[in-house]
Amino acid sequence: MANERFENFVGVIYALNKEVGRIKTQKMASLGLRGTDTMILYYLAHADGDLAEADLARLMRQDRAAVTRIVSRLEAQGLVERGHASEDAKVRGSRYRAPVTLTAAGRKAALEMDQIINDVVAEASADIGPEERERMYTWLTQVLGSLERI
Repeated sequence: MANERFENFVGVIYALNKEVGRIKTQKMASLGLRGTDTMILYYLAHADGDLAEADLARLMRQDRAAVTRIVSRLEAQGLVERGHASEDAKVRGSRYRAPVTLTAAGRKAALEMDQIINDVVAEASADIGPEERERMYTWLTQVLGSLERI
């Protein structure tokens, strides 16, 4: 019984992750972006202030090197720009503390991306009521917390 629960849980989580990745790749290609760009643009567009690469890595649960590569690619495309690290951060030797901000082109892409995200989320959850959706997020958050404590 435990093995069946494990297979069902891992299978569903893996399939969800794979489908989200596929959709991000497919939908973001229409904007000239990669699926991996999605969350960086999303977090920058919805931040209440500056976000550094270290902040983005933490929010995305990605390693800093991967975030640096994505930010560098987005910077080369003119969608983001890096500021300068504060003197305190320079003293600590952390290049990951410099603020990353959206350019005008990045804000435009993020707005288009938000519309795509809204459309996908609406279509994917059309058959799920608000109460069911809230319970699902609560349960998934509880499971994540339990897994993080293991």
